[in-house]
Amino acid sequence: MKLSLSFLAVLGVSCWADDLDFGVAKLQWHSYDNHDSERGATDLQFDQWRLQSPLHQPLSLTKDWYLLSGARYEQIHLDGPSATGAAFEEDLHLLELPMVLLYRPEGSDWSYNARISPGLSSDLDSITTDDMFVDARLGGNYRWNEKNLGFVYQANDQLRLQWRGFTVEARYRVMPSWVLRFTGEVVGGYWNIDTPDSDYLALQSYRMGLTLERELAEDLWLVAGAGITMANELRWQDNANDTIRRDEFDGGSYFTLGLRLRDW
Repeated sequence: MKLSLSFLAVLGVSCWADDLDFGVAKLQWHSYDNHDSERGATDLQFDQWRLQSPLHQPLSLTKDWYLLSGARYEQIHLDGPSATGAAFEEDLHLLELPMVLLYRPEGSDWSYNARISPGLSSDLDSITTDDMFVDARLGGNYRWNEKNLGFVYQANDQLRLQWRGFTVEARYRVMPSWVLRFTGEVVGGYWNIDTPDSDYLALQSYRMGLTLERELAEDLWLVAGAGITMANELRWQDNANDTIRRDEFDGGSYFTLGLRLRDW
């Protein structure tokens, strides 16, 4: 079992380094084109499915304490180089149950939060405790918004800017039922892999793109978009977390399609 602890206290931003919005349920697919290897090895290509949902609205434990929880499942189909450089193809899975305890003192602009996320990250060839993880994080926010964790700037009824960790968004409401959204976010993961040459696989990429969103029914949106990726890296590690092989890849493009439902 992998344990990780981190502390981030950043003025004006959420402490989370992912795009998990506790007020949104979504089903989304991303397809990435071929990313050329910078060392002339096997190129990288992958598809990603994500399903996530809040489990409840924020629970008020006391006047200053709140509890939020959700669930997320991701599957990545990856084609790329193995730890030996040969071609590697696998389906990688992530199941996570994040819970956030938030403290917001009455009359204060500051809020403080603690998140614990037990989960499973694996190729599912064989499940052991090495496939399981517990991620714990502490953080602080300067601003609290009733529907978002993180910094939110509402310029007017049409334009909204949002920042959650390494995820940035700019949303422009073109018409009441049409939204144009720019998003920059980290994508990837860390999986226990059942291969004779390595124990863990880490994928990291940063994507930026535009989506056009159409409201199909109240709070239910169809999402379609495209963008580019950069800082693409694939890293194989042994059980001591020492790097066996590290590959970097050129930037590429992606396409996305999905459904999004705002729950609260």
